[in-house]
Amino acid sequence: MNAPSFTLLAYPMLGIRDNFVKVLKKILLLDHKTRATHTVRRALENAGKYSIREERDAAFALHVARWFRPDLIMVSLTSAATDGEIIARQLQKDRDLCHVPLLCLSNFVSERQFMSAGIVRGYSFLAVPVKIEQLLCAVEHLLFGKDY
Repeated sequence: MNAPSFTLLAYPMLGIRDNFVKVLKKILLLDHKTRATHTVRRALENAGKYSIREERDAAFALHVARWFRPDLIMVSLTSAATDGEIIARQLQKDRDLCHVPLLCLSNFVSERQFMSAGIVRGYSFLAVPVKIEQLLCAVEHLLFGKDY
């Protein structure tokens, strides 16, 4: 009897390199701007450590997060009451997703709160525009606890 075979196409979170299989960390990008997510996605995929899923429709964000089961969620916050902040609150209240690190990219930071990175309103955030190197460092820190 032959052993069952499988195709790696069924497992998009696996990467093959140098004859071993590497499990990629899954990152969900939530932003309605295609141009912004494309740049971030390309940088993260080029790092070779991440499987990326994008969602541009706020109405589906929570559903997609539950389905994709990401290791990190990146949300765009462009004003105080945007869909991004509403989604961030929903993610933090969801019992299946509340443990997933949330990185907010925000251009809405008051002068009193201003810094290039940190925690505002309980969210890890990077003020945009941000250099790709800083973004990759923040992702590494949140996923692996490493400072690069």
